[in-house]
Amino acid sequence: MASEEGCGELLARLSDMGAVIKAIKRDLPFTGPHAGLALLATLHRCGEQRIGDLAGLFEVDLSVMSRHVADLRDRGWIERVPNPHDGRSWYVRLTPDGTRVAEDNLARVRRLLAETLEDWTDDEVAELSVLIGRLRSSFDAHRARATRLPRTAQTRTAQTRTAQTVPQAAVPQMVPQTVKGH
Repeated sequence: MASEEGCGELLARLSDMGAVIKAIKRDLPFTGPHAGLALLATLHRCGEQRIGDLAGLFEVDLSVMSRHVADLRDRGWIERVPNPHDGRSWYVRLTPDGTRVAEDNLARVRRLLAETLEDWTDDEVAELSVLIGRLRSSFDAHRARATRLPRTAQTRTAQTRTAQTVPQAAVPQMVPQTVKGH
């Protein structure tokens, strides 16, 4: 198990990721909202998705995801299609124009990363990718375990953990900038 002391440097590096993400966004000529680009990239990678599933993936309220979907639909980049198994729900998927926008911008980000990481090997990039994926999986698993606790135990556990392990000055740094767009 990782020690609290050992995670101190990780906490600092996670905070640094906000600057990396901002730099990537700044260098893109994308004309839509940056959260929209992340949504396009997700649909490009995963295929059509339910809006509720996307909200969960991005950890935003359904109303926030609905606004992003509506904006991208108005731009002609995604479309809503009925769920063939449940007429009460919808999927969103990329339109051909949305696929082009996603592919163009993803290619630009890949080029930017390749230029920026010119002194990295492909093995180092792959190792970092695996570790970031593992970090996300660990957080998802931790959250899933926490949601199975009774509400009073969740509150007590979170309060105890915050009071004992996280200096209050570090709390704002714990939430790195993400692709959520808000």
